[in-house]
Amino acid sequence: MDYKKNDRTQNRLKHLLLASLFLLLSKTAEAQNNIDSLIQSGQYLAAFECLANSDSLNVTQSLQKVDLALNYHLNCQYYRHFSFVNLRKGESLEELRKDNVYGATPVELHIDSVLLRLYDENPEDYRISKILGDFYNRVYYDFGDSWGERSEALLEKSNSYYLQAFENGIVDYYSLYALGYYQSLFQNYFEAQNWFLKSLSLNPDVALTNYSLAVTYLFDGLPQKGISYSERAYELYTDSISKSDAARIAGILHLKNQQLIQANDFFLKADMLNPNYKPNQMYLLKSSLLMGNDSICENLGRDILVSSPYSPEVPEEFNTLFLQEDRVTLLCTIYDEVLIKLLGNHEACGNIRFHYGKLLYKTGEKRKAKNMIKLSKRDFEKVFEMDHQVFDAIEQTLDRL
Repeated sequence: MDYKKNDRTQNRLKHLLLASLFLLLSKTAEAQNNIDSLIQSGQYLAAFECLANSDSLNVTQSLQKVDLALNYHLNCQYYRHFSFVNLRKGESLEELRKDNVYGATPVELHIDSVLLRLYDENPEDYRISKILGDFYNRVYYDFGDSWGERSEALLEKSNSYYLQAFENGIVDYYSLYALGYYQSLFQNYFEAQNWFLKSLSLNPDVALTNYSLAVTYLFDGLPQKGISYSERAYELYTDSISKSDAARIAGILHLKNQQLIQANDFFLKADMLNPNYKPNQMYLLKSSLLMGNDSICENLGRDILVSSPYSPEVPEEFNTLFLQEDRVTLLCTIYDEVLIKLLGNHEACGNIRFHYGKLLYKTGEKRKAKNMIKLSKRDFEKVFEMDHQVFDAIEQTLDRL
């Protein structure tokens, strides 16, 4: 046998195989670079078509296809049907979505089925676990029960996959945030705080994480720890509503930490950012009352009552707050002014007089209290039939006087 000839043949085959493999890898790298380039230039339809038309996708490409569908679609239905568009110069996906523009004919892509198949086929590739966590988290927020599973089940799945990815070293700031959010729902505040702090160690400039951490410290009875995070959230938020919420939380934390001036400053900011929002107004009223700013209390108290004339909860809160601070005379002045302002609105006046009477009773002025509640009854008689439940409440109150 000619061994040298056989060796030469084997070497030639090896070289051919290596050349074929190199050519295949080169083509794969070229195709991947082409897809990356298309995505970077906003040619999302072209990029998706490249991936969709590929005969065999590796795991990385399959995950890229999922990412493209999740984050770069123009339209989607329950994350099962997607349409895409190639952006023209000056266009953005956000603006096109706002304008309800429609892209190419939607394609069917059940992302959960794709990911679960990849998960089963690649049990040690924890990138898939992370993206499954992202997917179920997104569905939870965007669709909830309407997606076809209970919201609780979606959130549980998201948490489970995120935790699996974390335990195997695959994390980002959002998955850590989501793990903290999950714990906060069950009032496991210490665990939630640890996750939020881990998230902030990766990205300290996320307003939502700072805000959520501050709230857990508030609920956990650790206001001094939450103050800096609430103030940071206030700095980071750009929209007025979220910024106002962060300011209110900062004010509450300062108030619980017995820092009245700082608390009042943040309640003022919250009220300016989101005017006439009752939670902000109530906290500003409380801090103003504690600081002895009677004119602010009078104006603010009157505005709150006039804006919620039929609410029984608001005057109930007023009674509790002003009695607690021993400022009943001031509240009586506010009630008198509101009754003048609402003159002719019998239902509103009946509501105010009923709670005004309860306030007077608690201060020991039983005769005045009884007369006030009788006036309340006359107001209600002008707008309600006698079988209305309000009259039962009035009679029960009069019986106790």
